[in-house]
Amino acid sequence: MGIFTIQPVAFPAKTPGTFLPMCWLIFLVAYLPALACYLCIGSTLILQRDVISNYSLSECPHIKSSLPPISYSIGVWEPQKLAWLFALMLHLPARIILSMHSDCAASPSSAWTRSSAFVHAHAAFFGIWWGAAMWSMGIIIHLQRLIGQKDNDPHIHRMWWVKIGIMTAFFFVSVGVSIFYPLSQLHCSIAAFTIFCLCEYSVVGLNAAFWGCYLTEIGREYEGFQVTAMRSRKGTIVHPEMEKGNHCPP
Repeated sequence: MGIFTIQPVAFPAKTPGTFLPMCWLIFLVAYLPALACYLCIGSTLILQRDVISNYSLSECPHIKSSLPPISYSIGVWEPQKLAWLFALMLHLPARIILSMHSDCAASPSSAWTRSSAFVHAHAAFFGIWWGAAMWSMGIIIHLQRLIGQKDNDPHIHRMWWVKIGIMTAFFFVSVGVSIFYPLSQLHCSIAAFTIFCLCEYSVVGLNAAFWGCYLTEIGREYEGFQVTAMRSRKGTIVHPEMEKGNHCPP
C-alpha cells in the first residue's frame, strides 16, 4: 500500500480519525529542520550575494566573510527566516507526537541564533543544546548495548556502529565550532571563521543523520500513529471501544 493511498470511509464516520505514516513523521522530525537550514544557506549563497558581501565579523568590521553563519541565514535575513519558521511549524507537532511514544523517549534536537551584545548568551545556549544532544545520543547507544538490542538484530548492530561514528564526528565538529569562532574574533582570521562555518553546517547534518538512523529503526517496527476522535456522552468522554461494551480501551 502506498503512503498516498486514500481509503474510502463511510460518511459520517462512526469514529473519525486519521493515520499518520511513520515515514512522514521521521522526515518531519529528523530531516526537515536540516533540509530547511541548508535551503536557507544555499538560497543566501545563490540569491543574496550582495547581503553576504556586506557581512563582517562582529569584532572585526573590516573582515568580510564569503560564508554566512547559520544564525544569520535562519534568524535574521528574509525570506530565509520565514522559511525556517515554517519548517519549525511542521517539525514541532510531529516531534511532540513521537516524544509521547514510550519507545521514542529521547527526542531530536534542532538549531540556534546571535549578535555582538549576545555572544555569551549564544555560546551558553549552544552549550546547553550540545550537551542535551550528546546526552541523548549517548543514552540511546548505551541502552541498545545494555539491553542487547544490537546483538539480536543484525540491522540494528550495523546501525549501532554507524551511530557511534556519527556521534564521534558530531563531538569533534562541535568542538571545532567552540574553538574556531572565538579564534576568528580574537585574531580577525577569515580562515578560522570559514572553518567555524563549515563545522556549524556539519553539526546540523550529523544531528539529522543520527536521529534519522534511530527513528528509521523504530519505523521498522511501527507503521505509524492512529489518531482517533473520542466521542463524549453526557459530558463524559467515551473511548470508541467502550461503545462496543469494553470497559477498558486497549
